[in-house]
Amino acid sequence: MSRTVAIKESIQTVKGYPKKLVIYLTPASKFYWTRVFYHGKYFTRTTKTTNPAEAKKKAVEFYQEVLISATQSNTTKQSTSLSVIAKHYLDSIKRAKRQSAVRNDESRYENGILPFFGEQDIRTITHANLNKFLGYLAQRELSPATQKHYLVVLRKILKFAIANEQLDKLPLFPRVSGQLQTDQKRHDFSLEEYDHLVETAEILAAQNAIVRGVPITLEMKYLIQFMVNSFIRPSDLRVIKHKHITKREEGSEKWITLTHPATKTNANEVQAMPATVGIYKNLCDVHKKLNHPVGKDDYVFLPTYKNRSTAMEVIARLFRKILQETGIQENTGKNLTLYSLRHTAIMLRIVKGNVNTLALARNARTSQMIIDRFYAAHLTTDHVRKQLHAFIEKPSAKKKKPAKTKAQKVTTSSVKKVSTKTKSLRVLVGKESDGRQRPAKKVATSRTKVTK
Repeated sequence: MSRTVAIKESIQTVKGYPKKLVIYLTPASKFYWTRVFYHGKYFTRTTKTTNPAEAKKKAVEFYQEVLISATQSNTTKQSTSLSVIAKHYLDSIKRAKRQSAVRNDESRYENGILPFFGEQDIRTITHANLNKFLGYLAQRELSPATQKHYLVVLRKILKFAIANEQLDKLPLFPRVSGQLQTDQKRHDFSLEEYDHLVETAEILAAQNAIVRGVPITLEMKYLIQFMVNSFIRPSDLRVIKHKHITKREEGSEKWITLTHPATKTNANEVQAMPATVGIYKNLCDVHKKLNHPVGKDDYVFLPTYKNRSTAMEVIARLFRKILQETGIQENTGKNLTLYSLRHTAIMLRIVKGNVNTLALARNARTSQMIIDRFYAAHLTTDHVRKQLHAFIEKPSAKKKKPAKTKAQKVTTSSVKKVSTKTKSLRVLVGKESDGRQRPAKKVATSRTKVTK
């Protein structure tokens, strides 16, 4: 037997991908190898890892490369295969769309559409195929909203084919059943839960807790605090660099502003809460202590990860570990994720702050409608009871003088202004307010002018 032949017991398929894509071990190497059969030919490569999970990731990358290289070298005659059309579509949108939108389309294509349709001729895709694809997504336990996103990207690819005269018409797309996640209420942390989360992150950092080979450091504590005090989305963690952070000062007030690229809607300047000044400083101190880069062009969070998709996966895993240790989800039944920190930031401003939702929406790079529909979906009247019961304190008005008597009116009407070259005098004729007769004052008549 050849030393390069796969050990039968070691062969593993990659979940969600064609069964002809496998990883395996050979007697000749300690590393896993990957193999795929494509258009009558086997393609193989070493993954250079002994970890099966990592080997499967390498296998997926290899599978994508095989399809792309086959397209570029014209080794396939199927110019209408979905993998070929999709590559041209994704290349066409790289300059026309925001980078975040391009990444989203690429991710949905690579993680769902490619494994299912990769080699299929787009002209053979029918309503029945699409229904099977929807069932495939459901088996992966993807939410209805996520399933819909996958269908949207697939529809874009097929429309691109129609525009380039490679397809006559779109097949009938199935409806996504079930409540879309985007219509469901999203949970946030209460103030007490948030404090518990931060404290747990600090404890795990002190214990040097490890999650899949990555230690939890104080960076996670400051990441949590930064998100809650700056209203940012988790996707913003991917792009924020030190050059996007500006320290501001006005009188005794200090805060920071964020000008990072848009990851979803717009690129409005964000006015972070004053607490972010200290949080950001502490975060930079942690990076320096860990010998992490802190230059202007370096990333603020997990700067050692140049692959930002990997960085986001690591952040999500570390956060889930911290959240699990708090026991908040088990005790409350809430469905909490990294995105819940943004919900917490917005809810705390509504409940604890004194800001209108238009200003809050602009600063959070969203809209009033989205805040009302999603972020504040759990807002109750009890949350804002104190605001409802409060009154705006107005400056105390001067006490009104009592109404004047007839005698006082006479007194007032009898006031005369006397002007001289040296001084002005007021002559009051009549009675005092207590009814006593006031003696008349003598005023020099020389060089005077009396006017009423």
